[in-house]
Amino acid sequence: MRTPRFYEFRKRSGWYQLFPNTTIVLFFLTMGVMLWTLDAREAEQQKSNLARDALWAEQTLQLKLEDNLAQLTDLARSLGSGETDEAGFQTQASQLLANTPEMLAVARSDSHGLLRWTAPYEEGPLSPGGSIQAQDAFKLAQQNGRFAYSAPFRRSNGSWRYELHIPLYQNGQFNGMLVATFDADNVVRRLPPAWFSEKYQLELQTRDGNTIARNAQNRLRSGPAEKLELPGTGMIISARPVRGAMTQARLLQLGLIGGMALLTLLSLLSLNRHIRGRVEAERERDRVYKLSQEMLGVVRRDTTILQLNPAFEQGLGYRADELLGTSFLNYLLPEERESARDSFERLFDTGGADRFVQTRILTKQGEVRWIVWALSPLADSGVAYVSGRDITAEKQAEQALRQESAFRKAMEDSLVVGIRAIDLQGRISYVNPSFCALTGYSEQELIGQAAPYPYWRQGPLSEGNRRDLDDTLAGNAPPEGFQSILQRKNGEEFDAHILASPLIDASGRHTGWMAVLTDITERLEAQRRLEASHDRFVTVIEGLDAAVAVVDPATLELLFCNQRYQHWFTPDQPADSQLGYCDLRLVELMRSARDVDMEVWMDPPARWISMRRRSIRWVNGRIVSMTILTDTTQQHDAEERYQQQMQQLQSTSRLVTMGEMASTLAHELNQPLSAIANYQAGCIERIRQGKATPETLLPVMEKITAQAERAGTVVRRIREFVKQSEPDRKTCQLTDIIEASLAIADIEARRQAATIDVKLAPALPALYVDPILVEQVLLNLIKNGIEAMQDCPASERVLHVEARQLNPRRIEIAISDHGHGVPLDLKERLFDAFFTTKAEGMGMGLNICRTIIEFHEGQLWVEDNPGGGSIFRFTLPVSET
Repeated sequence: MRTPRFYEFRKRSGWYQLFPNTTIVLFFLTMGVMLWTLDAREAEQQKSNLARDALWAEQTLQLKLEDNLAQLTDLARSLGSGETDEAGFQTQASQLLANTPEMLAVARSDSHGLLRWTAPYEEGPLSPGGSIQAQDAFKLAQQNGRFAYSAPFRRSNGSWRYELHIPLYQNGQFNGMLVATFDADNVVRRLPPAWFSEKYQLELQTRDGNTIARNAQNRLRSGPAEKLELPGTGMIISARPVRGAMTQARLLQLGLIGGMALLTLLSLLSLNRHIRGRVEAERERDRVYKLSQEMLGVVRRDTTILQLNPAFEQGLGYRADELLGTSFLNYLLPEERESARDSFERLFDTGGADRFVQTRILTKQGEVRWIVWALSPLADSGVAYVSGRDITAEKQAEQALRQESAFRKAMEDSLVVGIRAIDLQGRISYVNPSFCALTGYSEQELIGQAAPYPYWRQGPLSEGNRRDLDDTLAGNAPPEGFQSILQRKNGEEFDAHILASPLIDASGRHTGWMAVLTDITERLEAQRRLEASHDRFVTVIEGLDAAVAVVDPATLELLFCNQRYQHWFTPDQPADSQLGYCDLRLVELMRSARDVDMEVWMDPPARWISMRRRSIRWVNGRIVSMTILTDTTQQHDAEERYQQQMQQLQSTSRLVTMGEMASTLAHELNQPLSAIANYQAGCIERIRQGKATPETLLPVMEKITAQAERAGTVVRRIREFVKQSEPDRKTCQLTDIIEASLAIADIEARRQAATIDVKLAPALPALYVDPILVEQVLLNLIKNGIEAMQDCPASERVLHVEARQLNPRRIEIAISDHGHGVPLDLKERLFDAFFTTKAEGMGMGLNICRTIIEFHEGQLWVEDNPGGGSIFRFTLPVSET
């Protein structure tokens, strides 16, 4: 609208009547100058655009050429090193050709220029066995040891091509060439960017300026051209702007411009009258609009942002050009967008009433902020003015207050101890749920109550509760708290621990007392049970026939011991004296025992001690060592007597075995002795007859010697077998033990017309055993097996002795017969002492055998032989050395 200043200006000025004519003249002058300026600017702009586009296109060309060269160089390197075979070459070359339209083919040649591999393999411009066309580039690349582009050459069909040669080296020696063929037409059409090819006419020119390819046959606009270098190729691409033809669209544009100019001229008079006033109003509005700290904007009904102020930009963190034309809902949190859209729809449907809405927005930096919006719709124009104010700080303060209140409430509700607040007169002002649960009264029943409280004991018993309350109100309550007996609503009494502290408000005034109530009934009961358990534990420990001590291994402090320990180690100290540190003898035992059980000799007191030591957790959480010492002197002496008896029994068993074989041994000794007597009688008779010569007597004397050695061997074997000695484990070979056993067992086998078959696994390791004891086991089992086959035919009396390595630490020996076997009901008792199936047996043979095997840390057992009879198996340890 016109302002008073506008009318005063017209009254005081006389030349304002010339303003319309001047405006018209200026308008036509402006239009003429504008057309000339537009034409000049268009030419200048065309030149500038050409230079800028050419620079950009040249960089793009260089990057593409470098990328092509890099890919071909990588392929050449892998071909030269032998990493890529022909199949890999075809795969990589096909991918390269698919991604590089200007490249027609890729080939590998040998060192003489003959093509070996080509891609594409079928229907390609190159074929295996052909020769390279650009020999100059081939020789140049070979001489320089680096890539080289060939000069363009013309094909018979008129098209131009050029090649890229990259030498191949294997172990430093020239091994061939990787050749890439490029089509000039494809280079000028495909290599530059598409937008550049559409905008300009491009010509591919050689060094001497000959044009070998172009992208189109358009009319050229007069003016300068830009040249784009193709590095390494020696060629350039010349770019020229294209002159557009005068079309109907351009004529229409000129007509529209003229019409618009006419309309503009006609409207100048009407518009000029109120422009100045509007300018002032707009300037004032814009100043207020820009300086406002609130987020101001104009939004369409479909939530599109039409206008906004700087505060709006700062609030969201985006620039104006990023916000204009976008939806206002895009900057809200996803869960609030639908409700905001509904609010906008209702805003226009309510007839223009303003509305206030709170939403959360998401800024560009990812920050969530609370905004309260004032929405003022203009229903006739379909837009709304929005005014937003940031209330994030208020929301954060409100949220923090709510969280703190909820946190405090949750803490109070989750406490297992009761909390009670009273004022200075003793009236209850607050209780938490735990306090109500402990006493059985609800919050409504307790708030406002004064002494005596309903959870006090009734009658004279409440005097103790009254004294505790008086001490609390007087400030004399112990700082560590006090114990009291309270009564629940159901009449049940419980022990409670109460800790009282002053209640101070925000201004520092003392307004009451806060008490923390804990039910200690179970704790007191547990303490009483623990004391009773401790008394029982001490009684049990003191009643043990063993010395018990608990020692801290770090400080050697004696934490606990029983009377037996004091009697053994500290007999001179009183029973009620302080423990102090453990005895040095116990320290030495602990160091040697570690955490294993062991038996040691201790002096004094002179006795055998069985020591068991374990790590336990002490009452204060420390890891300590508990040691139990048991007197095993009598048990040790009994074991020694048992070992001596077993040794005597084993020796007796061997004598019994020899006694059982006495007739057989006598027969075995009678043969060599009879042979010796016969040989000697024959020698004497020859001497008497005068027929004896050294040559005739020497064979006879050698036979006498052999028979004597045979008899001596039998006697020596029997003497070693029956000799009584202490067990002596040593490293020995199983073959020696079996050979010594068979020297005696073969005698019994021949008497029983039986055969002993020995099968030993090859390369058996040495054993760590007492060979005499193992011979006793073998002889006993072999003898039993032979006797078990007495009723079998002579052809079936074969006893098998086998040995194999069971594992790296054990060897298994098996003695199998074909006798009557062992019944199932007798197997469990077969190895018991004094159990026998023989009429004249003592029942100690197999028991002694098992004792001997167990002495060697092995096992002895019996199995049924699948072919009839029994198999006795036992294991022996392998020597670790």
